[in-house]
Amino acid sequence: MKAIRKGREMRAGAFTLIELLVVIAIIAVLIALLLPAVQAAREAARRAQCVNNLKQLGIALHNYHDVVGAFPTSIMGWGYGNSTGDHRASWIAMTLPFMEQTPVYNSINFSVNMRTDASNKGANGFAINHTGYMTVIATLMCPSDPSPNFSPWPRADTGVGWDFKNNKALDSGPKLSYFGNMGDNHADSDFGGAPYWPFSTLPVTRQEGFGANGSFTGIMSRHAGTCAIRDILDGTSNTLAVGESLFESCRWFTWPNPNGTTCTSQIPLNWKVPLNDWDQDGGVESRRNSVNWRVGFGFRSQHPGIVNFLMADGSVRAIKETVNRDKVYRALSTRALGEITSADSY
Repeated sequence: MKAIRKGREMRAGAFTLIELLVVIAIIAVLIALLLPAVQAAREAARRAQCVNNLKQLGIALHNYHDVVGAFPTSIMGWGYGNSTGDHRASWIAMTLPFMEQTPVYNSINFSVNMRTDASNKGANGFAINHTGYMTVIATLMCPSDPSPNFSPWPRADTGVGWDFKNNKALDSGPKLSYFGNMGDNHADSDFGGAPYWPFSTLPVTRQEGFGANGSFTGIMSRHAGTCAIRDILDGTSNTLAVGESLFESCRWFTWPNPNGTTCTSQIPLNWKVPLNDWDQDGGVESRRNSVNWRVGFGFRSQHPGIVNFLMADGSVRAIKETVNRDKVYRALSTRALGEITSADSY
């Protein structure tokens, strides 16, 4: 009797197959619920870091403004596209001392042209600035941007690296996630050219994509020309200064390049650039082809549904990707056109 009772007690304390399967199912459900929560928490931390990076850039820009009397701008040069083309510095390079990167700034010889194009003067001077221009700066990188610190494919129009073994310039450059707002000018079609596909049907199409002669409507330009707080007639709290984009979405992006550190609201917010996209001539081109850069010069991010922006007053705001492009987004990107935007519209 004792042996029978003991056997029954042992059977009563064991798991049946059905009970085991139920436990496994419960664990699977808990894991399925937990993983999205962990991913959401990680993205929240990355987004907070991104906001902090933009705030640091805002402090740097306003400190620069206090010293110089205007916000920084990029100096891509004069006579772009011919032998007089002269790439000197990006707005980020000019701001380095104000973001605690004085050693990097001091290592740069700003009198040397940074382009790799052999037709441009100073092409062999890139070796001089190799150390400074190949520096990866954490403040300039959004943690949600999955791009590597250095692109595995060439960065057109940069050439800030130097191949010391073969004694030649390299098309390369360190990662950049934050870009100056050039306004609602389109990225190309400078000096009265035709607007490019597919964003040429806006109510107003602004020429001067390089911002020459002070024609840029935003805060920064690729072609010199500065903007001060006194010029922001729409209000600094209503005007974009710097926004996110993705390093690998355009072959021209890298922080030293004055021709690859600004973006435009002409391109819809969060327009994702696939590996192959249409170029302005209606043909399919790889985004790694330097010909197909026009749709790349737009603001975008990997944050779900939003893109973080630094406003001209130093605050940081998340703008929804569903924002009305023509009436709200473009209005936020211009500094002095008199548009009125409500905070609940973006």
